Amino acid sequence: MWRVWACLLTLALGSGCATVENEESQRRAVEELTARLEKLGPSVDDSEAKAAAGAAVRYPLFLAQKWKVTPPAIFNNMLVNAGIHPDGLCFQWADALTEKIISLHLRTLEWHRGVARLGTSHEHSCVVLTAVGQPFAQGLALDAWRHCGRLHWAGVLHDDYSWKEVSLSPSYLAELETGARDVEDERSRSASH
Repeated sequence: MWRVWACLLTLALGSGCATVENEESQRRAVEELTARLEKLGPSVDDSEAKAAAGAAVRYPLFLAQKWKVTPPAIFNNMLVNAGIHPDGLCFQWADALTEKIISLHLRTLEWHRGVARLGTSHEHSCVVLTAVGQPFAQGLALDAWRHCGRLHWAGVLHDDYSWKEVSLSPSYLAELETGARDVEDERSRSASH
C-alpha cells in the first residue's frame, strides 16, 4: 500500500529529483575508476582507461537527468513499469552504458554483459570491463542502476551481486551498435554547437 501512496505522491509533486553529483565528486570518481581500470592489466592504455572512466561516471548522470530518475532505484523501477518514467530499468542502464563504451572504440579494454539472478524476477544487468582477452571474472562490474545514475563499480568476484557473463544475440548486438552510432552523432552535434 505504501508503494501506491509513494507513486501518487511522486505524481503530485512532479517528476522527482534525479541523481546529481557535483563536478569535484565526478572528478574524484573518474580518477578512482581510471586507476582501477589501469590495474586490470599492463596492456590497458592509460588514456583509454581515463576515457572509459569518464564516460562510465558522467554518462549515467546525464541519463539520470534525461530520464528524470527518482531514487531509490527500486522505486524508479515502479515508475518506469507504470509508464510514468521512460527509462531506468537495470538493462536500460546497461544498454546505454554499453552503447557509450562502444562509441569510444576502445582497443585495450573490452566490454561484457554481466547478469545476476538470471531468469528470475530479480534479474539484474551490468557492464563488465576487462583488459582485452582477460577472463570475465577478473573484470570490473559497472552498475549505473544501483544508485540511479551514480556509478557503482566493483571487481566481478567482490561485488554484492554474483555476476555471470551472458552472450547477447546478434540482433541485440546490432541494436547496441546502432545506439553507439547515435551516441557518436549526439556527441558530434554537441561539439559543433
